[in-house]
Amino acid sequence: MAKRRARKKTSPREAKKKKIEGGAFRRLTNTERDALLKNGCTSENWDRVLVAEGFDPERVRAVVFQGAVKIGRLSGTLSYHDSVPRTAGLYRAKLNNVVIGNGCYISDVRGWLSNLVIGDDVLIENAGTIECRGKTAFGNAARVPVLNEGGGRELPITARTSAQIAYLAVFYRGRKRLIERINAMADSYAKSVQADRAPIGSGSRIINVNKVVNVAIGECAEVNGIQSIKEGTVDSSREAKTVVGNGVIAENFIFQKGASIKDGAVIAGTIAGEGCRIGRQFSSENSVFFANAEAFHSEACSVFGGPYTVTHHRPTLLIAAAYSFFNAGSGTNQSNHKYRLGPLHQGVLERGCKTGSFCYLLWPCRIGAFSTVIGRHYSNFDTSELPFSSITEERGVSMILPGKNFFSAGIRRDGRKWPARDRRTVSTPLDLITFDVLSPYTMQKVLRALAILGGHETNDASGKAAASAEFITVGGILMKRSLIGIALDHYRTILDKYFGDRIVTRLAGQRTPRGIRKALEPMRTPNGGAWIDAAGLIAPQAKIETLIRDVEKGTIGCYDAMLVRFRAIHDSYRNDEWDWLCAAFASRYGKAPSEMPLPELAERLAAWKDASLRILTTVERDAAKEFGAYSAIGYGIDGDGENDFAAVRSTFDNHAFIKELRAEQKTITTSYEALKRVIG
Repeated sequence: MAKRRARKKTSPREAKKKKIEGGAFRRLTNTERDALLKNGCTSENWDRVLVAEGFDPERVRAVVFQGAVKIGRLSGTLSYHDSVPRTAGLYRAKLNNVVIGNGCYISDVRGWLSNLVIGDDVLIENAGTIECRGKTAFGNAARVPVLNEGGGRELPITARTSAQIAYLAVFYRGRKRLIERINAMADSYAKSVQADRAPIGSGSRIINVNKVVNVAIGECAEVNGIQSIKEGTVDSSREAKTVVGNGVIAENFIFQKGASIKDGAVIAGTIAGEGCRIGRQFSSENSVFFANAEAFHSEACSVFGGPYTVTHHRPTLLIAAAYSFFNAGSGTNQSNHKYRLGPLHQGVLERGCKTGSFCYLLWPCRIGAFSTVIGRHYSNFDTSELPFSSITEERGVSMILPGKNFFSAGIRRDGRKWPARDRRTVSTPLDLITFDVLSPYTMQKVLRALAILGGHETNDASGKAAASAEFITVGGILMKRSLIGIALDHYRTILDKYFGDRIVTRLAGQRTPRGIRKALEPMRTPNGGAWIDAAGLIAPQAKIETLIRDVEKGTIGCYDAMLVRFRAIHDSYRNDEWDWLCAAFASRYGKAPSEMPLPELAERLAAWKDASLRILTTVERDAAKEFGAYSAIGYGIDGDGENDFAAVRSTFDNHAFIKELRAEQKTITTSYEALKRVIG
């Protein structure tokens, strides 16, 4: 008996293409052909012009047909941002090997529309050349030398490259099998989208463009006023429309869903991730920017821009570094070239860092999470184990005060603004983001900072160190010895705040000691292992390592499978965090929260209340500086400065930020008193 041949599955992309290309197309009737000739149309072979049933030749005027052309039903009207409705049809255009969907409006094409598959309800107006030249993958799998300008960290960019996939591909170069597998996934994806005709998705609007070559354009995309874009993908959908606007020049690029690239941006070898905004003459070369990043005016070269990387100012140069949740002050600049073997050096600013105006950093350097850097720094240092630090320059010397930053109004504002500014509208985002400022990732560093600084304090007390010396060195940067106690106090307060926050959250709604015990039990076996920040995703290192091994073994064989695994890690964050906290808490206090006698638990809750109120009071005091006499300079230019200031900035007591702080103080006190009554 003959074996039945396995039926080859049709991908959604292929099915969509067949739907557009197939249908009930037929040859022109003599009457239709005569009408087209009368309307100024020409063709080298009218037999190769196929139309859908209901074709109206009166909607086709002054069109040149060449090669195989298929035309869908030309009915209805299309709209744009202006008030002029466009009647579907083809007017003053040159078409070569093109499939046109239903309800399209194509008008005033100066060059050629060549080798395209155009979806339904597409509007193309006042265009130069839009064409596909031979077989192309539309920018997918192009290798981009991210992070290290000298090469060695090449990232294959694709429309499915998430921040986490890019993180592994760029930072885990020592895992050769992993890199080979990721490269193979990229090449496989590129092969799946490779074509000799470029797609233009249904509902797209393409207006006032000059040159579009080898570019795949997704559904409902808006491409308006661009100079030249080639070898790239404008991924877009009805739920997340992508905009490419005036004056953009781009080559070898991926614009992911919901991105906006406008206003003279010059792009080469770049990913603009979901919800990104790039424009105002920004220049990007060999760089990637993931979810909700913003880049205006300035310049980036070999940058790994994780979620919420922000640069807004013209004289800023970001080069050969990794950032996330980052804000670059005006004139921020870095150097990666020591004039020996080339531009080989790189820097890392961990999540939440900020640089002041005209801040300069000499790579290599690594800055701990949520730190601020002010001044010009010519030494190489690593403060990754000292989060929430203030790094300054004093007479050409780099100085640090660890832990100070957490007590500023800025960090609190940042922690609230990032989730509120998530512009992504896709139902399943590519990039996975953990927004917590205090997390196992930052708290493991706080614990290590306590050990590092505590060691210096112990040495001073035992006389083993030169206690009379004014400075100590931590991570290659100087710190005043007199500030050790202050820094330790900062970190202890932060730790009390974090442990208490999570315990109080677990105890919400509990009314009995037994319920408290149950609520504080670990989800699984407490695990105090290391955590990492994988470009926005905070996760146990062990879970990332398991994922990597599965990629290396081939158990995970494509991007979609990787994305599913990353999402599973993201979704288990709260449970994993609690298990880590139980282990870290036990290591510090001798017992896990569920094992601690109730009087001792009450002591920890009291420490939480005191730490929280102290932090809020300090943050309020920091915010009050914005309402001082110097802040009012320039208000009330002709007198009555107080009222002018209040009208623009509000009064201190009425400001929303201050009201929020005071409301939280009441909530903390109320929660503490309620739990104390239950614990007894």
